[in-house]
Amino acid sequence: MKTRHQSSPPVAALVVALILAAPAVARAQTPAPGPGPAPTGPAAVEVGPASTPPVAPPPARIPLRLALELEAASGVITGSFHNQLLGLRLDGRFSEHVSLGGYLGLGDLKAKDGRAHAGLVLAVLEYMVGEPSATVRYPLRFASGYLAANGPVARVAGGLAVAVGQRIDLVGELAGMVWLTNNQNLLSLDAALELAYRF
Repeated sequence: MKTRHQSSPPVAALVVALILAAPAVARAQTPAPGPGPAPTGPAAVEVGPASTPPVAPPPARIPLRLALELEAASGVITGSFHNQLLGLRLDGRFSEHVSLGGYLGLGDLKAKDGRAHAGLVLAVLEYMVGEPSATVRYPLRFASGYLAANGPVARVAGGLAVAVGQRIDLVGELAGMVWLTNNQNLLSLDAALELAYRF
């Protein structure tokens, strides 16, 4: 004779509770949906700064200096003479200490029959001693060139440059100069005064 086994009430209640809780557990384990794809149509708005092509830096410019110079030369050792020079010099200042320039001047010179005039061209290399912001600095210069209708010349000088404005210098210098003229080597001691403007 078969007997029917009945489920106990606590087991049945547990089964019913699990069935009812299953959807909630499934929802808790499902990841939240992520943000949708960004719009790509005309209504899309670009976020962040707009990209611009790189701007090329302006080309470097070499600072210039224009100087007006008056110079008196007196012959020493090799003979007595007195020459005067008036000229302009344009320098390229490659740093606060080094510059290279060209000088164009006119000389009032001692000649066999009185006085004569001749043009003088020089290439001038300068080293400026001292701090760029200082009021007083010390130029050291070497120059070489040609005196028209005479011959080559060479010049070594040292001086004192005083800033009398933001861009203006007053320069005094002493120089030794060699003149190769008329098959003679002449030596002079020069004193010069210069007014220079820095661009």
